[in-house]
Amino acid sequence: MTRTITTFLMLALALVAFGRQPEQGYRGFIDWSNSYRTTANFTGFPRISSYYTGISTSHGYQFNPVLFVGAGLDFEHCSKIDSNILALYAHGRTDFKFGKFTPFADARLGYNFVSGGGVYFSPSIGYRFNWGRKMGVNVSVGYTLQGYRADVYEILNYDQGQNQGGWGIGNKIGTRHGTASFFSFRLGIDF
Repeated sequence: MTRTITTFLMLALALVAFGRQPEQGYRGFIDWSNSYRTTANFTGFPRISSYYTGISTSHGYQFNPVLFVGAGLDFEHCSKIDSNILALYAHGRTDFKFGKFTPFADARLGYNFVSGGGVYFSPSIGYRFNWGRKMGVNVSVGYTLQGYRADVYEILNYDQGQNQGGWGIGNKIGTRHGTASFFSFRLGIDF
């Protein structure tokens, strides 16, 4: 019942909310960031799901009512696997207005400093609700790519001629680079 009422109120607010276009000048964002990842495991083990939560902030310049360019920092933590995302990024955003409907699209491109480092890319789309004269509440969904580096080890098979059976990990044979992908949700304010 509570979920139904909450959903109804959110839809009603989205239909009647009037969002002003941002004005030229400084603009900042603070977001509660959430990322969800499910890793397919092809070795017969179950899928691994991880949930990251944290905060991100961006600051920059609004050139006109539509275009924002700035830079920001994102920190998210997953306590289940004790892993982090720490990214410094360039932030581009376009704010639209179609009558009372005020959607936006943004993209964050930068560098992830943890897990061996790598690319950080997070495009999203969302909706901006007006909150006072110069503030807004932003809700967005998107996709995040996080680059990482991992060590690769040789796998040893002890079943060859020794009748001991089993597998083991041998020497490090190199490093591989990869990209983790996440479904992302953000809730924040702009000022």
